[in-house]
Amino acid sequence: MTQVAVQGQIWNYEEIRDGLHGRPQALSAQAGSPLLVLHGWGRSGNEWIEMAKELSACSGRKAYVLDLPGFGGSSLPKVKDIYEYTELVVKFCEYLSIDKVILVGHSLGGRVGIVLGAKHSKLVEQLVLIDPAGVKPNSIKRTIFKTIAIFFAWIPQTLRAKIVATVMDEDYRNSPTNRELYRAIVKDDLRICLPHIKCKTWVIWGEKDKILPLVLVDIYKKLLPYPVVRVIWEAGHDPHLSHPQKLLRVLEELWT
Repeated sequence: MTQVAVQGQIWNYEEIRDGLHGRPQALSAQAGSPLLVLHGWGRSGNEWIEMAKELSACSGRKAYVLDLPGFGGSSLPKVKDIYEYTELVVKFCEYLSIDKVILVGHSLGGRVGIVLGAKHSKLVEQLVLIDPAGVKPNSIKRTIFKTIAIFFAWIPQTLRAKIVATVMDEDYRNSPTNRELYRAIVKDDLRICLPHIKCKTWVIWGEKDKILPLVLVDIYKKLLPYPVVRVIWEAGHDPHLSHPQKLLRVLEELWT
């Protein structure tokens, strides 16, 4: 992968120019907006490289696979919220003179995609959200967390931190070095952004996702102006890993 520095942020990324070697449908010309592939929390772009090659081959488009800031080979940023975090992706695109993309975002990458689609409509031609984070499901854990924050401010910080760690999401517990970043970019419920996404938006969900349940699809269907919903049957939160061929067949619908 390639590393570049953009306004103090180090980016690790892969540029895929010619799809899969030996494939008759591989790129003969770089036509159409490139793909921008964004991974989930705690991951890196490496797990999307093979899928991106397939998509590049079948679509005839260049693909960029990023390590999002704070993950893989990209440096950890200082940001106050998901909106500042997303602006880093905008600056990366500007650095590479990319003025329009088809954005494929999984989980955290979907969270970034929602903000980009709502706030930077000129950049996002189509939006593909795969088991996206961004809309918070109501849960007992969140109720407990809010109660602690409001009514138990007098508890010593070290004790509060231990209590919060037991009720926060698995991503938070498994990210001891990225917890400040997690609190910054996960705190906002992005359903307020969905009505402002004017491009065609594909919402693809694993049927058996236990991290972000399938029922959340209803919110996207209700609030997005132009949703296309697909379910990957038998898949969990990571259909690109557990059911790559099923996901690929769905994604190929973008070009047909």
